[in-house]
Amino acid sequence: MLTTRMLAYEREDLAKAEFALNSDAGGGQLNADGEPVVYLIQAAEKTYATWDMTVRNPGGHSSRPRPDNAIYDLANAITKIQNYRFPVRWSEMTLAFFEETGEQLGGEVGAAMIQFANNPRDEVASDRLAIESSYVGTTRTTCVVTMLQAGHAENALPQSATATVNCRIFPGVPAQAIEEALKHVVDNDAIEFKALEEPTESPISPLRPDVVDAVKKAVHTRYPGMKVMGFMESGGTDGMHFRKAGVPTLAVSGLFMNPDENFSHGLNERVPVKAFYGALDHWSIILRELAGD
Repeated sequence: MLTTRMLAYEREDLAKAEFALNSDAGGGQLNADGEPVVYLIQAAEKTYATWDMTVRNPGGHSSRPRPDNAIYDLANAITKIQNYRFPVRWSEMTLAFFEETGEQLGGEVGAAMIQFANNPRDEVASDRLAIESSYVGTTRTTCVVTMLQAGHAENALPQSATATVNCRIFPGVPAQAIEEALKHVVDNDAIEFKALEEPTESPISPLRPDVVDAVKKAVHTRYPGMKVMGFMESGGTDGMHFRKAGVPTLAVSGLFMNPDENFSHGLNERVPVKAFYGALDHWSIILRELAGD
């Protein structure tokens, strides 16, 4: 995001923009049968933060094991993070999202969404949504281990072991509070925590009527009657920097797909062919509507 930071913080002319459109979030959700569920305009996103968690040890020869081992100690800490759930959090936007999406989706997951929208303190509902990768991020802060690095030789005891922990923090929660929570969870003062970069916290952007109307026209051209609503992104996009710089940003992707088929950043990342070509018309309609005559 180096270019994004430059555009957001160093271009005074761009800082005067009334709003920005982001293509990297939002979009239409379809069910497993390809039927429309809801179209989401991303008006907020969680704070992206990453820490390296490192254990150090004198090491030694593998034929002379010692009771403390950097990899074992790190593995123990990872298991504790895996088993920990951050407190449930919500906003008017996330509750409205679950209420509408639950009614459209139906079934067991849809019922849990409606139950959560009616009472976010309902542990049965939040526990059910916690196992849904597409929706757990909308219910709370999440932290997950994404990379490992340990040892230097197969016949030596490891002198260090590092796990990278990536967190998506619910808006309004300071990143420092999450670091302290992680330290409390692993309960090992010997483990070093190092933030990889300064987290960027961003505000919620208002849903501009002119943008919403343009998006509705594009969406209903493809899926008549599809519900259009605002939501909070559980991931992170370049929009965070423009929002922080004072430019309200709405993400209105032209992709329509089943969220369970979203493997962004994976080696199997892809989009349906139909979604790709449909997105070209989607953006053409929105830009022409907003540009006017």
